[in-house]
Formats: sequence, structure tokens, C-alpha cells
Amino acid sequence: MQRHYSTKTALLAAILAATGCSSNSDSRDDDSGSSTTGTEFSGKVADGYLAGARVCLDLNSNNACDDGEPSTVSASGGAFTLEGVTQEQLESSPIVVEIIVGETVDEDEPGVAISKTYTLSAPAGSAFVSPLTTMVQNEIKEKGMSPDEAKASIKARLGTDVDPSADYVAGASDEANADEYARLHKVAQVTRAVMQQNRELVNEVVGETGVTEDDLMALIINQVLDALDDIKNAVDGAGDGFDADDLAGSDELAGTRLDPSEVENDIQQRRDNREAVAANLGALITGGDGLYFFESDEYSDVAEFFYGHVSVDSESGNIGVDNYMWENGLGGGSWVLDDSESTEQDCYLTGGNWVCVSEDAETITVDGNRIRILRSDLAVTEEFISGVEANLNGRSVSAYLRDSAYPLALTPGAVFGEGAKGYKLTFTRTNEQYRLWKENAETYCGESAFSTTEPWTNTDAWCNNVFMSWDQGSESHGMAATSLAQLVTSSAASEPASVNDIIGFDVYGHDSRFRAELVSGGIVSYWKEDYNNDLGTTVVERASVSTWSYREIGGVTVIRAEIPQDLRGQGDIDRDDAAFLLAVVDGYVRGGEVLMAGAANDDQWVFNDAAATAIKNAFDESLQYPLGLCESADNEEATLTDFTTAMSNCGTEETMGALDLIDKKLKIEDGVFSFSSGGAGEYTGRVNDSYGTLSFSWSNPAESNALVINAQTTDDAGAALFLRLTVGLIQGNARALSLVTFSQEESSSAALDAEGASGELRAEHWEFR
Repeated sequence: MQRHYSTKTALLAAILAATGCSSNSDSRDDDSGSSTTGTEFSGKVADGYLAGARVCLDLNSNNACDDGEPSTVSASGGAFTLEGVTQEQLESSPIVVEIIVGETVDEDEPGVAISKTYTLSAPAGSAFVSPLTTMVQNEIKEKGMSPDEAKASIKARLGTDVDPSADYVAGASDEANADEYARLHKVAQVTRAVMQQNRELVNEVVGETGVTEDDLMALIINQVLDALDDIKNAVDGAGDGFDADDLAGSDELAGTRLDPSEVENDIQQRRDNREAVAANLGALITGGDGLYFFESDEYSDVAEFFYGHVSVDSESGNIGVDNYMWENGLGGGSWVLDDSESTEQDCYLTGGNWVCVSEDAETITVDGNRIRILRSDLAVTEEFISGVEANLNGRSVSAYLRDSAYPLALTPGAVFGEGAKGYKLTFTRTNEQYRLWKENAETYCGESAFSTTEPWTNTDAWCNNVFMSWDQGSESHGMAATSLAQLVTSSAASEPASVNDIIGFDVYGHDSRFRAELVSGGIVSYWKEDYNNDLGTTVVERASVSTWSYREIGGVTVIRAEIPQDLRGQGDIDRDDAAFLLAVVDGYVRGGEVLMAGAANDDQWVFNDAAATAIKNAFDESLQYPLGLCESADNEEATLTDFTTAMSNCGTEETMGALDLIDKKLKIEDGVFSFSSGGAGEYTGRVNDSYGTLSFSWSNPAESNALVINAQTTDDAGAALFLRLTVGLIQGNARALSLVTFSQEESSSAALDAEGASGELRAEHWEFR
């Protein structure tokens, strides 16, 4: 079995920082470069060029233009000049641009004032501010990247060879790159529209409770970055009919929209992070309930669940970890102690030798408020764990396990109770570590990607070979590499049809296959292979670029291939993984990683006893299995008779009337239904082409299999529009419902009841929240 690494698509290349034009406006005869010298700073702001927008230096880095901060209003062509600023302010403060609704004009639509607000930002010193620089600044603020790293990350994710902080509007006159600048302009336009619609959604959800601009921007831009591939593909496929607002509202870009049922949880979790206090992990382990961590693995869309408990053994006094796994049985399931010994080992390069230790071989001690970890008394493995503590009382259980599969198997709406606390951990590694993974197996490694016949043959019990897979007609294709030189090419691939045509080693990512290509001279390209459903072909593109080198570590020669900043923390690649490692051990090339020394934060929460009990009480493994859909229930020109027929054909386990919907929330594709007593309710989400809140009435007779929801709104022309949604239950559980829905839109309520009235028939999943 090989350890697979996971990446996100990115192209990382060296780029130059954009700098603004500044001039010294101070009349003193002092050329010392003092940071107090008054300075003018000029630049431009754009989706298209923005005239009449507020521009400021964000001195307190809160993503807003506050009173007292240097500010101005942009002029024609998006031009702005900030006066009376110091060089120190310019070098340390981001730039923020606020749209003034009803006044700011996007010159892509001359003379039309912008009607929906949004905010842009850019790193300190940027002479151009746009939706693309807003992504760059988000990487700096959220992930701690340097400005150059952040720009390189966004450049990579945009799949472009031009600087994402450059003026793409002016770039239209750049003969060599005009088409690429035009493409980036369109990506920026769609991003702007996505930002507007998500801001609308958040405002509808949080209402009077409010949200800081910092949190709002982070939620929106993180969502944009998660769906940036979708945005690029939508722009590339739009052709001459490109319309940014239409694309942002299309089903194609559904992934760009924040989940209205999770917005409040997301905001609360960010507040909890800010308000967390230093934790005494040492006292928690030695004198308290210990620490609990929850993990999961997914195989063929079915998850396996585990948790661990770190505590003091009452008999020996030693600190250890008890691991539990969920085991299904005829009478249900239960948590059982997993006392099996791991066959997996980590091998560390120390003193010129590879020393392999079991993953279970940990010595855990307390060092003041911290926890100290040592593997088999190897000094090179020393690590300290510290953390901050948050009060989780009343918080959503699933929100704090979102980085695992647990939310699929947790009762919706479950919250932590009194005394529940969560801990965010920081891991501080004393030494840089060169580490290989080894499966201590006596038989074939069992990796399904390889066959037991030539050429895919495991070589020994390590199970971590690096295989050669190029030139498919040659004898070497598919064989395990025996020297580092076999994985280095003298010339880079050009338009490869498959990653199998590329010399290098495999990297594994989210739903994609990657190959790292080591080119003589020290450049490593990360190529991504995807299957294009529209074209029906496999597409291979260079996704990331970094550097590699030979290293001599204690007399041992290895290859170190640097991991681009934007790939760190993605999939199976830890945020503190500095580089991929290749080394010859026992006659074959093995794959591993280089782990950075120093501190790294972990996005995973761990818990005290009260919180862990709440998680286990909310856990129901059966909830992860998807409900069946009524496949015959898709018809865009249906009648109520068709709805009745579909219900009869698909069968049903119980009636809608049997469901208690009062005070429940049900999420659909673009919004959330909240049901109140007295037949009232409120829908929050997409209404026509924008986000909003819509009141509705509902009836759910106990003897009926149909829930009926009625609402009224207006169409784009302002005319009354009557809506009805008739919902039938096929099957359900505590997490979701499988439904048949019949939706109608008419200009009068009478038309909804008319014989033969038509609508759209669909099979849907709705989820309880």
C-alpha cells in the first residue's frame, strides 16, 4: 500500500510584486527615509474601473474604511490618490475599497450606479485593487502567506502566466497577453457577482445580529477560492454570450454560494477562535478528563469512524492513547477498543541512517502547559503540543467536526451542552524531519492500483516504492525505480496526453491525478490529469511549479522536491510538509516527506469529556447511507396528476403528516425552509435572481402524504407571482428526506388550483439542519 498525497490544482511561479507610484510631498530637507515623511500614493481600482468608490489604507486590518484612516474617492478610470500617508503605513497596511451603493459606477457599464454592495482589498503597497487582489489578500490574512507566496498561489489557481495583481483592464492593449488579460477580467467580473450574492445571503441570514467585515470577507472569499476551478471553467465555456451576473446565478456555479444553513455556525466558529484562551493541556491530561479526538476514513463513499482518548493510565501513571472504532453488529453497533498493533512505521533519517519506528511507539509527557511527544526516544522526532480553549456550550456539534465524515452520521441540530470545551492545537516540531513511510508487511501490500503480475509488482515489505510510468512501450514502464536519476528528465514534457508520459513521481489529490516532473536544473512541475466530461477526453495541464534539489543528509543522498505553498494543507498533505522526499533504501526509491521545524496550527478540534459525550450521543452511523430517489419523478411539464402517479409508483414508507416539522429547518439546493407553529414559515435563500427571505404558509394534514407550501413574491417586472410547492415523502431518517416535489408559479392563486395546472416535478433530497 502506498501513502497517497493530495493536492489542489495550482500553478506556482515566481512573480514580481506590483508597486504603487509614490512621491515625497514633505518639504523638509530630510532624505533619511523616515517613516513619518508625508507621501502620496496612487493606483487604480477595478472590477471594470470603479469611479466613485471609497478607497482607504486599512490601518487596523479589519477590512473596512474607518474614521481617521487615510481615504479618498476614486475618479474616472478607477484612479485614486491617498495623500498624507507615511511610508510605514504604505508598507504595513492593506488597501480596502468600499462600493458606495447608488454612487459608485463600474465603467464596464458606463453611467449605471452599482446597486449591490461589495468590498475589495489588496496587499500593502498594491497599485491595483480588484477581485483578484482580494483573493491574494485573503491568502495573506487567512493562511499567513507572504505577499509573494499569496500572489503565486492565486496565479497558480487561476492557471495563468500573468501577474494576478496586474491591471487586467489596461492589459487589453498588451498585444502578447491581451486574450489572457481579457479572461482574467471576466473571472474578476464573475467573482464580483459571486461576492455580491453571498453578501446578500449573509445579510439575510444574520439580520440584526450582525457580522464583522473581517468575518464576512473571509467567508465569501474562502468560498470563491473553493470554487475557483468552477468559475474558470464557466468563464472559458461562456463564449460570446458571457454575462457575469447570469453565470454567478447559474447552476454551473452553485458551488460558489455559501450554505445559508451553515453561515451562522461559520461566523460563530470564527468568533470562538478569536475569543479562545490559552489552554493548560498538561493539567487537562494529568488531572482532568483527558483529550478526545475524532477521526474518520472513507472507502467507496462509506465512512469508518474512530476516536481516541489521551489520558493517564490509573495503574502505571503513564500517559497513553486508547483508540476506539465503531463496529457494526446484528443488534446495532458499538464503540470497541481497538487494541490491534499498527503495521505502519515511520522511518526517520538521523545520524546518517534510516531508523524505523512503529506509529504506536510514542512517549507522551507533560511539559508545563504543553504536551511533549517523542517517538522511540529519537531526539529528531521531538514535538510539543500547545493549544487554546473555547467554550462550546450551545454550539453545533457537526460544525466542529466538519473536516471529517462525522457530520454525515450526526443527528442534525445536535448541540454541545454545559461544560463542553474544544481545543485548537499548535504543534511545534523541534527539528526538521526527513521521513519515509513503511508498511511492515510480510505479504503483498494489497494496493488495488497495482496488480500482482508484471509490471506492477511490489518489491518487498516496504510498500512505498516509487514507480516509473512513462514510455509505455518500454521495458521500464511500470517498474519500481532503483535510482534517483531514473526519476529525473533532461527536458520538460510538452502537451502530454497522459501523466504516464511524464517522468517523475505520483502525487495524489482531490478527484485528480498528479505527477511531479523533476527537470534537470532544479524545476519541478506538478501536472494534473482530469477527465473532461464535456469533451469526453482526458486533459493534462501543468498545475504547479516549484524547485527540487539533491541533498546530502548525514552522508545520505536524497531528492527534496519543494511543495508549493498553495498545496500545503490540502488533502493528505499537511500544512507543515515542506517538501516531498525521494531516497534509495534497500535497493529501491522510496517516497516520503520533509517536515518543517517550528510551529504549525491544526484546523482539527479536540474535546474534553463533556464535549466528547455530546458527540457520541449525537452519533448514528446509519445516517450516512443515502436515501433512494424516485427516479421517475423528473418532468418539467407535469400536472398534479403526474405527482400523484409518481408517488404511487415510487411507494412511500410514511406520510408527510407523520413528520413533526415545527421549529425544524430543511435545506434544499439554494436555501432553507424554517417551519413555525400555526402554519407559518420562512424561506431564506435564492429568490428569483437574488438572495432574500420569503414568508410562506404551510399545511401538513396528518392523513395526507402531501405537504403544501404557499408563498407570494414578484417577478422581475414587479408583477405578483404566486408560488406553490407540493411535497410528498418517499422515505426519510433523522438526517434527510427523499421527496417528490411539484412546484408551480402562476400570476394568481386561482391559476394554481385550475384543473390541469402545470409545474415542475422533481425527485429531491432535503436535509434537516
